[in-house]
Amino acid sequence: MDLRQLEAFVYVAKLNSFSKAADTIYLSQPTISSHINALEKELGTQLLIRSTKEVYPTKSGLDFYVYAQNMLALRDEAIHSVAQSVRCIRGEISLLASSVPAQYLLPSFIAVFQKAYPDIFFKVKQSDSEQVGKMLSNCIYDFGITGTKITGNRFVQSSFYHDALVLAVPVGFTVPKDMSLEALIKILRTQPFIMREDGSGTKKELESFLNRINLTLDHLNTVCSFNNTHGILQAVSSGAGISFVSRASTDLYTKMRLIKTIDLKEFIVKRNFYLLSKKEMILQPVQKLFQTFLLNYYKELQ
Repeated sequence: MDLRQLEAFVYVAKLNSFSKAADTIYLSQPTISSHINALEKELGTQLLIRSTKEVYPTKSGLDFYVYAQNMLALRDEAIHSVAQSVRCIRGEISLLASSVPAQYLLPSFIAVFQKAYPDIFFKVKQSDSEQVGKMLSNCIYDFGITGTKITGNRFVQSSFYHDALVLAVPVGFTVPKDMSLEALIKILRTQPFIMREDGSGTKKELESFLNRINLTLDHLNTVCSFNNTHGILQAVSSGAGISFVSRASTDLYTKMRLIKTIDLKEFIVKRNFYLLSKKEMILQPVQKLFQTFLLNYYKELQ
């Protein structure tokens, strides 16, 4: 005996119809009949009288109906109670995140999440994408968030945010009216360039893009490197050079007119951000809640 059989019986008895019960609980009529037959066989008695015009409970069916309805009500109460308790769930989520999600995605997300679940504490450690992959394997962290996919099959990697690299330039930089490939290559080969450190997801995506236009990192006039996006944006705003950065990181700087960005629509450098969890890890309720909330939040946002 299971709850699906009880539900089938209750709705047939309530609606006096196999077809109406099937429509109400989204099952086929043969499935409804199978559930009722299994119940009657297990209980050793007939629960329903079937005629060509209608279906109605026997004396045993009427007695059993009360118990079946109570069991379903108890199920619904349990579901409601758990749903309510989830909103009061307590716990901690520990995250390893590369610089862009740590600095520009997670702060606003955590603010939204904690309005719904104020008793969940977040611990965020920032590193580059490559180190996030290494540390997540060896450290006791719940999830990793990176700006590039980690090689190998150690993790479940879920893409949750779609972004692109844009070219950040000082506000006084003259942007060509016709940004042809030749014009872009000339800019990249002649202007001072500010680089991200090795292991960065941004640098990995940049190398992939340069390869597409037949350039390498050696063709760039690199004057310095930073291990975080904020440092690069500060350097660009100070006139130290140009750089490729994630579009997600530029909103405040462009609104305050500290930098300009060139959105290379014809040569767009797409990138995704990924939520990583260890394949062997069984997620606890608070971890499942975070995972589901994050994936749904950014799905609706974009």
